[in-house]
Amino acid sequence: MTEQLEIVLPPDGSGPGVLVIHPWWGRNQTVLDFGRRLAERGFVVGLADAFEGNVATERDTAQGLLERYWQSAPALLADNVRTLAAHAAVTGGVGGLGFSFGGFQLLQLQEELPLRRVVTYYADREVRLKVPVLGHFAETDPFADDQDGMIRKLEAAGPPSAAIVYPGTTHWFAEADRPEYDAAAAEAAFERSVAFLRAD
Repeated sequence: MTEQLEIVLPPDGSGPGVLVIHPWWGRNQTVLDFGRRLAERGFVVGLADAFEGNVATERDTAQGLLERYWQSAPALLADNVRTLAAHAAVTGGVGGLGFSFGGFQLLQLQEELPLRRVVTYYADREVRLKVPVLGHFAETDPFADDQDGMIRKLEAAGPPSAAIVYPGTTHWFAEADRPEYDAAAAEAAFERSVAFLRAD
């Protein structure tokens, strides 16, 4: 189950691990580029692929992938966390970063596995927070089930957990290949994510 995990090393060859989990589009070029950029900032990045190489560009196809792999994804992603944690280049544990579907999965994984910290993009889920979580949220998100509840949960947890809402944005605002992309918000979220994942 580990063959779907692509490892990207930082310039120094070692560093904290971060498992990056794609949205419902699959592990597309945007996610690969994001992971490589994160690696350039000093992280050993594991790029998960819960959809066996399948990538969608249209919502109907993405929904089909989500339904096809919904049952198998949690076990594969948990295995990815363990694989990344055991990698010789990883120092200081493993964190996670996920977009939408990926963030939803990480909110569950942080209850079950020793993740250091978790960053989510436009994701909410009814969970117990067991590690620090940074949530990036769109101002308007038609896909959110209970965004307000998730924000309240993060605010109640207090620092270092935090919820950031980006004015004027909607779902997918951080994904450069989407028409909803907001460059300023995406860059701000990226820098916050790097700082959060670096912290002890």
